[in-house]
Amino acid sequence: MSLTVTPTEQFKTTRIAIALIEPLNSKAITKRMLLANVLEAASELFPTQKAVAEELSKMYGAGFGITVERRGNVHILNCVFDCVNERYLADKEGLLKGAFAFLKQCIFEPLAFNGEFDHATFERQKKNLGFYMQTVRDDKQLYAALALQKIHFSDEAQKSPSFGTYEQLEKITPKALYDYYTECIRKDQIEVVVSGNVDKIECEKLARELPFTKRQAFSGTLFYNQNSRLKVNEKDEHQPVVQGKLDLAYSLPVYYRENGYYAALVFNGIFGGLPLSKLFMNVREKASLAYYANSSYDSFRGFVSVQTGIQAKDKNATREIISKQLDDMKNGEITQQEFRDTKEALQNSFLSRLDSPANNLEQNLVNILMKKSVSVQEWQKELNAVNFEDVVEVARKTELQSIYFLDGEVS
Repeated sequence: MSLTVTPTEQFKTTRIAIALIEPLNSKAITKRMLLANVLEAASELFPTQKAVAEELSKMYGAGFGITVERRGNVHILNCVFDCVNERYLADKEGLLKGAFAFLKQCIFEPLAFNGEFDHATFERQKKNLGFYMQTVRDDKQLYAALALQKIHFSDEAQKSPSFGTYEQLEKITPKALYDYYTECIRKDQIEVVVSGNVDKIECEKLARELPFTKRQAFSGTLFYNQNSRLKVNEKDEHQPVVQGKLDLAYSLPVYYRENGYYAALVFNGIFGGLPLSKLFMNVREKASLAYYANSSYDSFRGFVSVQTGIQAKDKNATREIISKQLDDMKNGEITQQEFRDTKEALQNSFLSRLDSPANNLEQNLVNILMKKSVSVQEWQKELNAVNFEDVVEVARKTELQSIYFLDGEVS
């Protein structure tokens, strides 16, 4: 276990995160999601969600949640506690100590009996997760994004939704989940991150009371790398819905904070990542081919995805105009205004995130995984150093790999 404390007077709240990190495993993705829900819902001392809520209310309306995130080749279960900083309370109660005690209770004393999670809690959370999985089919934008991911990636763990699959969920039992839980407690890399107007020595003392045993830290590569394929993967699917979805996946072997990363941020912003991007202006506004058109860049998995909502009859025209935007960038057809406005928008977005305790904590965790941090000044310097040729070079590394089309024509 390692502890990272970031003392700051910027916020009037204290945020504590206890992250359990394991290598991404296709067989454990669904278990990890269900485990997060079960641990969040109840513990031995707080056996119902009502009891959990009442305890948080006593702690001046504190917040608590457990999330699961896939980042490259790791899977992170993040237990997060938010509370008002005790320095701002009239009675100066030991709220920081109480926060650590609450997290310790939820992580180490779950509601379980005889090596199995409490059946009522387990079945309720399993049902809720299953219901969510089934509703994904109704969210066609998300459904298409997941379908693209499934045909694009060759690795099973990368193909899978970050919340798992219904087929895996059906097979999980209270005992199987509890066995997985004990394995996580014993083997996962543990990172404790505290941010707020706190005393570092006190945080160290409280963290030592968490009964994690010694274990190996994650030693593999954080980034998922997939070789480019010579032939584009294509899949068409028909469902009787009004709006079609045309999603495309591109390989972009430029990774987080590695050579070309900041140029890749600018490239994605100009291509489709920002409101005045080429995709938005040319596919949606000028050609009126799409209800929406945007791109996103995953720097931990080396790929760019494009999402569009269209009329099915416009599939080929939309595909051609998307291809033209990328070809234009490869040929250096980027205006000075596009270049300047994108850099400015990225700077503003970066600076605005500094005002968020959640984003600060997330960045601390990424720094731990990367074993290196970048200051605000360094980040700005790197972005400002990106030139026109750097962006063109990134564009030329971007290769179309997969196309998913959901035919939305209602018969």
